[in-house]
Amino acid sequence: MICYAFPLAHEAGELLKRCTQKEQFSLGSLRCTVANFRGRQILVALIGMGQVRASQNAETIFQYFRPKGFVLAGYGGALVPQVKVGQVVLATNFSSPEVVPFLRLLSGFDFASFCTADELADTPKKRDMYSDNKKLQVVDMETEAVAEVVRARSIPFMAIRVISDEYDQVLPTGALTAGFDSSRDQSRPLHLLLYLVTHPGDYAPFKKFVSGLSVARKNLTKFLEQLNDDLPANW
Repeated sequence: MICYAFPLAHEAGELLKRCTQKEQFSLGSLRCTVANFRGRQILVALIGMGQVRASQNAETIFQYFRPKGFVLAGYGGALVPQVKVGQVVLATNFSSPEVVPFLRLLSGFDFASFCTADELADTPKKRDMYSDNKKLQVVDMETEAVAEVVRARSIPFMAIRVISDEYDQVLPTGALTAGFDSSRDQSRPLHLLLYLVTHPGDYAPFKKFVSGLSVARKNLTKFLEQLNDDLPANW
């Protein structure tokens, strides 16, 4: 069995739509779906945002399951101008070295160096701070912590992200916080509406950010389909 772990339900939504024979349940704060994905039984796990929550839920996965491969997927931000919204990228500095030669046979993605942050890198200034003089190209909030948990079990690990926001974007952090409860992985449309009424300047950047998510998620799911089809049959 392969585990596909996502921080948020929205990131996993397109993949779950393409699954059959779904059985959903929760283990504490970890939400799980065991399903058939293109002829292969998989575990889809929603591990939550942030290093602490994600690593704790990754530990929970291994208390109840014995996956033979672990894929962490979701949205990521660009730390350099060359990386664009909708681009699928794989972490060279966190993914298991033994899977890289296999991945080179696939298409529709690029290799990149990842950085894991404890906050949202919502401005070019913050992105410059995390990019280590452009040596790192992508930022997220979970990969490093989850990689430590998985690689301690000596099983193959892949960190895959699709870019949701570009280097020069200033993210509407206030609108995102108002409209989404990350601790519960739930949208809050009324809170968002009230916020935008009082902060109309955030409407355009919020719309720009949200409009890119649909294409990003489709590209991510398309790549995961290709990956799933080509992985060893005994995983």
